[in-house]
Amino acid sequence: MAYTDQVVFPDKVLIDLPEASSRRFPGWVGPVLVISVENQGVCAWGVPLGFEDPAMLVGGDIYTRTGWIRGTTEYCSDVAAFVAARRWDASCLSQGPLLQAQAAELDGATLSELRRQYEQRPPTMGWPGHTVHRFEGRGVKIMLWDGPGQCDWWISAADVTTLQATATAVVPLSDLRTSLWSTDPEGVALLGQIRGRG
Repeated sequence: MAYTDQVVFPDKVLIDLPEASSRRFPGWVGPVLVISVENQGVCAWGVPLGFEDPAMLVGGDIYTRTGWIRGTTEYCSDVAAFVAARRWDASCLSQGPLLQAQAAELDGATLSELRRQYEQRPPTMGWPGHTVHRFEGRGVKIMLWDGPGQCDWWISAADVTTLQATATAVVPLSDLRTSLWSTDPEGVALLGQIRGRG
């Protein structure tokens, strides 16, 4: 499973109110229907009440471009986008082998190159980075948790051959030549081959 959040709604109706002393959506002026809570309670996702087409919010300890804050921001456009993003993330993280990196902060040139090579899916904001970027194409999925000071990469593909071609294409980006890693035996072997050519 991609995330181990505790799903609240529809099993339980929990309304986060502005007057609550331990507010899950700090700074939000109105009530919020809690949809799920991050597995360690760091943040929560919810829908603000009283709007015709409400955006999905994330509140708690969240990321901004300058670092952590205690607050609330728009996570994505609506509940359908939230579900679509979670399904996409699960499909990215469940394909194997999986390559990962805790790389340098995302730079504009790397982002531009990914946008040139792959189709970008809608990003989400606030958790687990200030922006989560999603790219896919040719049997490959690339997810980036973009945060201040670092960017976590997740790269998966429908098969090892496709993953190898993708890794070869992206390894010149950022500091991926040294920061990519894998716990899958096929991924470890693949990275050894790529680095051996460099």
